[in-house]
Amino acid sequence: MKKDRPVTKERILSSIGLSFRAGILTSGFDACELAMRSGAAELLILSEDGSEKQKEKLERVAKDEDVECRKIATAEELGRAIGKDHRIAIVILDQGMGKKLMSLIDELGRIEKSAEKAE
Repeated sequence: MKKDRPVTKERILSSIGLSFRAGILTSGFDACELAMRSGAAELLILSEDGSEKQKEKLERVAKDEDVECRKIATAEELGRAIGKDHRIAIVILDQGMGKKLMSLIDELGRIEKSAEKAE
């Protein structure tokens, strides 16, 4: 039986890259907003840095359209994961991958919080 790999930021970014190559991801402010408003979005992923004004607007759209939202990595790391320049936002268009990434990001958050408490 295959043992689960540990949850790391690199594993999450790798899954984001796979989503891009599979064509189930869109990126960039306008494309993300359009995907959410059209009902195609499953998950909005925002960078931890970048334009707060743009991220706040996308978070509002996600809330209005009932799209889950998570934050991870820097804009540079998100862009690198999909072979592009800096990206403050990406949207996952596939329900299965959206749920997988949400789960991984949430698990990484729990791991990081427990590590902080242990310090």
